[in-house]
Amino acid sequence: MAGGGLKVAYQAGVLQVWLDEAGLTFDHADGASGGVFNLVQYCEGRSGTQIADSWRDFPAIRSLALNWAQYLKLFWAESFLTYDGFRKRVLREKWNLDWRKIRASKILGTFNSYNFTRNELVVRTQDQIDEDYLVSCVSLPMLFPPITIGDDRYIDAVYITDANLMEAIARGADELWIIWTVSRKAIWKGGFVNEYFQIIETSANGRLKADLDRIDASNKAIAAGGHGEFGRPIRVEMLAAEVPLHYIVNFTGSAFTAAVEQGIAEARAWCRERGIPLKTSGSIEIPALSKTAA
Repeated sequence: MAGGGLKVAYQAGVLQVWLDEAGLTFDHADGASGGVFNLVQYCEGRSGTQIADSWRDFPAIRSLALNWAQYLKLFWAESFLTYDGFRKRVLREKWNLDWRKIRASKILGTFNSYNFTRNELVVRTQDQIDEDYLVSCVSLPMLFPPITIGDDRYIDAVYITDANLMEAIARGADELWIIWTVSRKAIWKGGFVNEYFQIIETSANGRLKADLDRIDASNKAIAAGGHGEFGRPIRVEMLAAEVPLHYIVNFTGSAFTAAVEQGIAEARAWCRERGIPLKTSGSIEIPALSKTAA
């Protein structure tokens, strides 16, 4: 479940189709940046429809909390916003996450954060996370303060990876199913906000392309009779979309509902193009996908 800020409301709509209508199952799910919001619900055992419902009429304004105490520091302020409102109104009230159930889940989920203190990407499985660690996975520098866990400070891992394909491969995945909502239009716009997120797009898209190129090179080497970097063919299925939501700055719940519905409509079309049956009036059983990761 790749990142994409709040654009991952679209991802939730895709999950409704992939999990509930197509009946797809996965051996492992990885989340980076905003993707961890859907991953944590998936690990709790929620259906794709329940995850999609969690984004409908999202309380965009009420989830924002300004970091007033930092504003007097001007250019030396730690952040513009905090996750205090989001923790209370979304994680605890709207989504009502059950952390004991999440940590006891049999679903293998990996959550990516960046340990700024130790200069390393950290990947924790679902049995090792809590609210602080989840929030650290989405704490974008300047917008939100780092999260202190123990003696270390953690931030969003987006500058390292926005979809940890190598983690999935290392855990044995033969297939990678990616939902990508980071813009790839490559239209440069001026202004601080635009340029901040275009830097993020550069990091995210650049890492994704580099990883996909590695996979392609390995697959070609194997097809030519060699061993390849990964020793086995890796199939990649990616659903990428331009989502009109902003990564952070959104003001109406209806915009999130529209993004969810866009994800549902485009995921259905995507599945039909690939001959993946969808449940309609009856029940269609889809065989499990072996060693796959989302």
